Amino acid sequence: MSTHRIRRTHRVAALVAVGSVLLAGCAGTDSGADPSDEVVVTVDPTATAGVVVPERRFFNDSSPWNRRIDTSRVDARSDQMIQFAHERVGVIERPGGTSFIRRNFVEDGLYINTVRWTVPVVAGGRPTSLVCRQLVCGDGADTTVLNIPDDVDPDPRYDGWYTVFDTSASVAYDLWRARRESDDTISYNYMRKWDLNGPGYSEPWTEGARGSGLPLFAGLIRPGELESGEIQHALAISVPGPAAGIFVQPASSTDGNGRTRSLPEGARIRLKRDVVLPAPRDPRTGKLIKLTKQQQRLADAIVACLRTYGAIVVDRAAVPTLYAQRDVTDGLIRGNELQGLTLDDFEVLPLGTRYHYPPEEDETVVVPSESPTVPPSSSPTEGGAVQ
Repeated sequence: MSTHRIRRTHRVAALVAVGSVLLAGCAGTDSGADPSDEVVVTVDPTATAGVVVPERRFFNDSSPWNRRIDTSRVDARSDQMIQFAHERVGVIERPGGTSFIRRNFVEDGLYINTVRWTVPVVAGGRPTSLVCRQLVCGDGADTTVLNIPDDVDPDPRYDGWYTVFDTSASVAYDLWRARRESDDTISYNYMRKWDLNGPGYSEPWTEGARGSGLPLFAGLIRPGELESGEIQHALAISVPGPAAGIFVQPASSTDGNGRTRSLPEGARIRLKRDVVLPAPRDPRTGKLIKLTKQQQRLADAIVACLRTYGAIVVDRAAVPTLYAQRDVTDGLIRGNELQGLTLDDFEVLPLGTRYHYPPEEDETVVVPSESPTVPPSSSPTEGGAVQ
């Protein structure tokens, strides 16, 4: 049995082992590791600090998040979809109430969010009341208390994304527009519950805490993976102009606003085999950015993952964006390590069924338990641009 270290500000405190829970949904690797290997989280229910979520694979082995795609073929429309995905669409209002659409072609390199517009993942802590601020709460009706640490809060400035792992079961909860209130409750606008033994996605037309309906924590770059130099799952990526009104599974909805022939949310992309990672350049000055040996090693690990497992389009953002777990990766990477790569360095794998969002009359609608009254918004990059 292993006891995990306490997060950040409470690392000097002792964690008393009074109960242990197995997160069974995080087992299994392509390397042949024994799926019965136990990952135990030891939790003191009286402690205010959390514990580090075990860094094992989430979801089952057949999940798209866990499937290798290095030998998969390329979609015939790959180049066209990538080109349209460069387009960032904005609606500009004129005096007098009129408006027009502006399209900007984004050529910025790939950025990794480590603090802003990315997801804190927590587990353990003390029982904390959850309060939904609207009538339609997703999966929140049956979940009013979760163990949540005192030292990691959702940030309302960045959609209040927040993932809580329940250490009494193999489940995780994504919260949208969450914030900690003055009475220490966590309020939110929408919740989606995920089975860590499940596929890692929902039926079509099911909303989640992301515009694509996909889990907030799926595809995050995590600190242990960076330190080991091995990432064995697909990454989450956002692009400037995902297709409007169209998604493919594993996405189950979309907030795309690009051309309908663009890359849809849920699409899987892969770094081309012949691409060599160029040195990144400062997007403002054009000067080369010198990487430390550690940064180069970590960048190489991410590049290897993008070739082997690829990335799944989960959202839209001002520039092509990957996501690292908030608060615990910013000491390892700065976010600019892969800015030498652009969307043109990627290729699109064959798409599955294209679904309309909202559904058209001839499409079979899977009615989820509840849907948010307002679809979750998309994420700008750490550069500060607003969607």
